[in-house]
Amino acid sequence: MGTANILSDFKTDVFIEGRVVTGRKIGRELGFPTANIDSNVSRLSNGVYGALVILDVRRYLGVMNVGVKPTVDSNLQKTCEIHLLDFQGDIYGENLRCHILFKIREERKFDSLELLTNQIKGDILYAEKRFNFIGYTSVREQVLFNGKPIFKSS
Repeated sequence: MGTANILSDFKTDVFIEGRVVTGRKIGRELGFPTANIDSNVSRLSNGVYGALVILDVRRYLGVMNVGVKPTVDSNLQKTCEIHLLDFQGDIYGENLRCHILFKIREERKFDSLELLTNQIKGDILYAEKRFNFIGYTSVREQVLFNGKPIFKSS
């Protein structure tokens, strides 16, 4: 199981790190494939977050859910899953490091999968605007400088 460095102040580096494992593939069925991360997230508040994801030397932006997925009846087991924006591929078994940049909303139960799908679409739109506002545009496959990502506008 991966590690989680969870701090209460997002001005510090808050990240979740772990291996991508097989999930129930519900996100994929809804049109939002997610990477399920094997990591201890017990100290992070349930919710939906915007994150910078490091996969090998590549960088992606993503929308991450931490919690019990109450709409899909996950037996209240707390998990972490992330939908990578503008990404297609198979990353099962890969290690991801997800740096949390901001919280989008609290986790909540929806009355139907259709309502959940609509909310996810809204979460992604909000996250894209927020990423852009704080200067994260086209962060794919950027180079590290002293261990920190360097971002350039495209």
